[in-house]
Amino acid sequence: MNSVNILDWNSPYGMYFDYNGGVRLANYTTQQTYYSSAFAGVPFMDKGGLQRFLDIWAAETTNEDLDEIQAFAHMKRCHCKYKEGDFFRFKYDRRNYGYGRILFDVRKYSKAGGKFWDILMGKALCVSVYHIITENPCVHMEDLQKLQSCPSTYMMDNRFYYGEYKIVGNAPLSEAVDYPVMYGRSISALDRNKICFCRGREYHEIPLEGNELFSTDFKNNGISWSLNVNKTLVEECIMAGTNEPFWKANPGNDLRNPVFSKELALVLKQMGMEEQKSGT
Repeated sequence: MNSVNILDWNSPYGMYFDYNGGVRLANYTTQQTYYSSAFAGVPFMDKGGLQRFLDIWAAETTNEDLDEIQAFAHMKRCHCKYKEGDFFRFKYDRRNYGYGRILFDVRKYSKAGGKFWDILMGKALCVSVYHIITENPCVHMEDLQKLQSCPSTYMMDNRFYYGEYKIVGNAPLSEAVDYPVMYGRSISALDRNKICFCRGREYHEIPLEGNELFSTDFKNNGISWSLNVNKTLVEECIMAGTNEPFWKANPGNDLRNPVFSKELALVLKQMGMEEQKSGT
């Protein structure tokens, strides 16, 4: 099915509507998204589903919503600051907010001389999302810190830099933070003969010769423009009281997944490390 949008790609400027099995309202100028049906957890929509979606959208739209959309359409681009330990707020849909936390700024750490397995694109941030979906835009940091988090992910900094994800506070991070695990053979053409392990600020490497590479599939170096969840998935995690729904939806190649517990134990032993308890 063809994508439909109202943005002139020859001179992209201002707000646009895009449909390609899902709906997105965004602003090219500000580099912000007002609404994404995929992020709201809405399933794929054919043309009939799109019409039903638009009918409901129109019926639920208030005067306050119209004012908000007008303000979004005429916003100017902004550049915002962020740092490790920041709490942030974002919208899942028109009414519901989510909250998360910035755990690690890879670029800042590397520029300061920290050793990191440099296999991520862009200005990578490690972030996590709390188990909360609420209409309250003012949840306190103290309350957020009591909540469980979804497994963290690396994402590019755009949504923070351009202000789509709003910083709502900052506090020191605990020592035990949940970082993605990256493990595998070096991808550097200049130095392929080693096995690398990276978990946040922890980086280790050992010679490939004389050591077993347990898998070639755990580099876990994917990075996205957005968070690694949507509203439906977080709702399932909240109902379950665990991250089991997340791991079922993202079997992938992350050694934190409980199905890889044996492989993780072998990797940690190989690297002379111990299991880590997470906390943000």
